Amino acid sequence: MDILEIRGQRLSTLLADFMICKSCGIVDRDHERMRVGHKCSRCGIPGDGAMAYFPISVDSLIDLMQEFYHLKQEAAPDSEAPVEQNASNHQLAVVIFFCALAEVLLQHFLEKRMSKIGLQHEIQERLLDDNLFVKKRVQKLFPTLTGVKWNKAVEMLSERVDLDYIETTKFYHRASNARNEFLHRGNKWAIPQDMPEQCIRHIRPLVCLFVALHNEYIAQSVDEDHVSET
Repeated sequence: MDILEIRGQRLSTLLADFMICKSCGIVDRDHERMRVGHKCSRCGIPGDGAMAYFPISVDSLIDLMQEFYHLKQEAAPDSEAPVEQNASNHQLAVVIFFCALAEVLLQHFLEKRMSKIGLQHEIQERLLDDNLFVKKRVQKLFPTLTGVKWNKAVEMLSERVDLDYIETTKFYHRASNARNEFLHRGNKWAIPQDMPEQCIRHIRPLVCLFVALHNEYIAQSVDEDHVSET
C-alpha cells in the first residue's frame, strides 16, 4: 500500500516500531523482544521484555505529519481566511514537522553516542549548546564523536541497503531551507507543492538512517559483549 493512503493506522507504528536489545544495544524490528526470555538474534542473551528505541517525540512528530497531510485543505465555515491560505498552512505544518523529526533524531543519536563513550551529562549539554544548529552538529560534533565525517558515514551506510540515505539527507536540507524561507522571510512560494508529499515519503529512510547510525556507532559488537553466539 502507498504510504500516502494510510489513514486508519498511525504511521509511527509502521515506521518507528524499532526495539533495542538491552544487552548488546542492537536496534531492529524483532517484535519477539516483547516476550520475556526471547534470545537476541545477535548476542544470544535472553531479554526481560521489549524496550522501544525512539523517544515518544519521534512517534508524535510522525503522526502529526500524517494527520496534517490528510487534513481537508479547506477553510473552516467560520474562517475568514481564503481556502488557499489554509491549504498552505497544512503544507507548511508537514514540512515543519519533518524538519523537527530530523533534528530530534540527530540529537537523540548524538546523546546516545556521547553516553556510549562515557561523557558526563553536563559535558553533553555543553557540547550540544555549543553546536546548537544542525550544520555545526553534522560538520563538527558528529565527526568529533565518531571519527568519521557525516557525508562519509551516510554514503557508507547507504551502500548497504536499498534505501537512498544520501538523497534523504539532501532532501532534508531542501526542506529546511524552504521552511526557513517561509518562516523568516515570509516567502509564501518557498514550499513547493509536492514537498509535503515528499516529506511523508522520506520518513522511512530518515528513520532507518538513524537506526543504521546507531547500529554502526553505538551498538556493541559481540566481541565487546564477551558472549557466545548462541
